[in-house]
Order: sequence, then structure tokens, then C-alpha cells
Amino acid sequence: MGLFAKKPKELEYDAADCQRKKEIMRRMWNEAVEDGDSYEILRSGQTTSKFEKGFVFDTNTTTFYHYIVGYRKSDWKVGMVQIDRELTQHSEVFFVDMSAVVGVSYYAKLKQAWLLYRKGYGNYGEQFDIGDTGSKTMAGITNTVQAEEREKFLDFLEELRSRLEQQGHKQEKWRRS
Repeated sequence: MGLFAKKPKELEYDAADCQRKKEIMRRMWNEAVEDGDSYEILRSGQTTSKFEKGFVFDTNTTTFYHYIVGYRKSDWKVGMVQIDRELTQHSEVFFVDMSAVVGVSYYAKLKQAWLLYRKGYGNYGEQFDIGDTGSKTMAGITNTVQAEEREKFLDFLEELRSRLEQQGHKQEKWRRS
């Protein structure tokens, strides 16, 4: 470390609450997905921002979305179930169209993974913010530390990436750390 470098703060979280929330998310996933226990899951988030210029004031609106992401290597399925911040409600499952996925990328600094769709598909791809949240998190689901789940998901993405390369799809550079 340099002379003026700051040591990063350790994330503060309640381990018991974290485990309880993981159990709730597993239950929600199993309610939304048939044979849900055959999937590995982790929590993900997404944000969207909308800027509007006004006559007097400009406004910037940020919306936070929370998901349970499930993936299965046996048939290379990836699904998403939207959940609320309090973990009381969930949507139906949305399965990613894996036949349209041509790229996989990961940005370690931001803890964002991407499944990129082919050109002309209509969407750029699916973004997964898979970082941890502590007890002082303001916008996300608090106390969801998932280092082990994230590593398993990144292993899955690396294998998917190599499959896509074998199919002739050029991939961006991959750095996990």
C-alpha cells in the first residue's frame, strides 16, 4: 500500500440475518420455478437512471431492482425472479434466451456480470450486480453476503464462456480479480 492509500473497510453484516435471507430467497425461488432445487441461486440487483430536463428543475430518478438469479449447468439455463426489498413478494420466473447469448463478461471492480445478446436481438443483454451488501446498505437488500455463491456463478459463467468460444463467438477479456 502506498503512503496515502486507505485500507478498504471490512463490510459489516449480521451473519444470522444473512443466512435467514438466503433461506427465504431459496423458498421464493422454489415457489416460482418448477424443480427449483436443481438450480444454484444468488441475489442480484440492477439500477436504472432517468434524467429529465425541466423548465425550472432538472430531475434524476434512479430505480432499484432486486432479483434472485438461478442457473443450472446440466442444461445451461439461467432464470431471474424479481423480488421486493423486504423479501415478501416475487414475480414469475423469466428465463434468459440462451440461444441468443453470444458473450459473457465480468467487471470485477463493480462486481457486474453480463450475458450479452447477439446483434439485432432487441436488448443488449442481461446485467447482474452480484456484489455484497452489509447492514448499513441504503438501497439494496441488507445483509446479503454471497462470496461462495458468487464464485460458483463465476465458475458457471467461465464454462459458458468457453462453450461460446467453441461455437465461434469471440469473447472479451476475462478477469475475475
